[in-house]
Amino acid sequence: MINYFYLVLIYIFVLFIISAFFIKKTLTSFEEYGYCGRSLSIGFIFFTYLGTWIGGGTIVGLVSRSFDYGANQYWLIGISCFIEVFFALFFVEKIRTSQLKSITDFFADRYPEQKGIVRIPAVAAILIRNVTMIAMQFSALSYLITYVFGINRNLALLLVFLVVISYTVLSGLWGVAVTDVFQGLLQTLGIISLCIIAYKACGGISFAQKFYTAEGIGDHMNLFHFGGEWYSIPLYILAYGLFFLMNDQSNWERVYASKTAKTAKWGFAVPLMVTLMMLVVIVYIGVFQRVVMNGEGDSSYIIYGFLFDILNSKAAVMILVAIIAAIMSTADSFLLASGVTVSEDIIRKFIIKDATDKEMIFFTRIFVIVTGSIAFAFALNTDDILGLWMSGIGMTSIIMLPGYLLGWLNRRPATRGVLWGMAAGSVCVLILIFTPLELSAANICIGIIINALVSAAGTLTVGKGVRA
Repeated sequence: MINYFYLVLIYIFVLFIISAFFIKKTLTSFEEYGYCGRSLSIGFIFFTYLGTWIGGGTIVGLVSRSFDYGANQYWLIGISCFIEVFFALFFVEKIRTSQLKSITDFFADRYPEQKGIVRIPAVAAILIRNVTMIAMQFSALSYLITYVFGINRNLALLLVFLVVISYTVLSGLWGVAVTDVFQGLLQTLGIISLCIIAYKACGGISFAQKFYTAEGIGDHMNLFHFGGEWYSIPLYILAYGLFFLMNDQSNWERVYASKTAKTAKWGFAVPLMVTLMMLVVIVYIGVFQRVVMNGEGDSSYIIYGFLFDILNSKAAVMILVAIIAAIMSTADSFLLASGVTVSEDIIRKFIIKDATDKEMIFFTRIFVIVTGSIAFAFALNTDDILGLWMSGIGMTSIIMLPGYLLGWLNRRPATRGVLWGMAAGSVCVLILIFTPLELSAANICIGIIINALVSAAGTLTVGKGVRA
């Protein structure tokens, strides 16, 4: 285990060296710190998206779910990626042309009445999504550290928190983008290698199929097996999929930071196609590992059990680095997006309107730390990695999705109507959090519909001709 320890230390040291290289560039310019001076090329954009979208939470969570329930768990995240194709085709260029830095900029542009107060609930909703995504990554890496080094999980979470926060605050989006190139390559090679190893270890497709048939779950390997629950697909799309027509704040930042509109569009679309293929690889890692492990073991740790109990040390080291890379490349993106969002939309718009670049960088770093701390608390209190992913999307969609779609569809929406809808959505979220009601797909859909109805009613009440 001591070799793994030194390996992790070396890897962390490399990340800090890469980040430190860009510190001077980002010390005085917020445009450089938050948006890379709007000069990101297609290579940077490709790998920073790939590194962000295929996080450690995704890998560990999907492997665990496919180990338990089969290859059809692909669609938990696959549906969102298919919907993101529409975002790439119909929204990216419009966002770039409109010079929008963020989702909150979009809301403020469409709903400018009430002194731009719409930014406040929008920021709150974005932070919900970001915190749950960061907590996913913290949890995934803490499981790894706990399994490999045998230390307490809470201590492992604290170590993860300190390392990721530290190198993220150093050099902003430049540090994130450059380390994501490095980490995106590692995680892609590692995932493919792990799937090939698991495939060979299980004896191939025919042996795996015989195993599952003997277990009475012959459809475990079928990517398109949904049983008798086809009705759940449209429910799932509404609850979790449509969010990706709006997408994450970290992705909007990259659209704005791209060198050209063409770079923004194709830099988004191409890694999206790669991600769809990589998700197939990830779910079959879990499917093959169930055969190798004879269906035994805690699925939360199954990927690590396979690495360190089945593989030789050299292969395990390579995969270990790949998983760490996947985790950190996602966590840093959502951390930075949170800090930039609060600084741009709360500090600069409402508190210090003439904030200097140095002040903006300072506040961004502060809120990176604050967001990471909240995510740390979330990670301490949950073991369901993909559950975090789904909960964050669901709560954010309840608050924001109707207003976002209305902003594109209606050229003259009413600010008050949308604010009422967002308030109603926020109340629904609080009810789902603090009552015995589950944050299920059905309840999320109900919350979204309530928001939409209140927004529509509010718009009609305000009257025609009121633009926001």
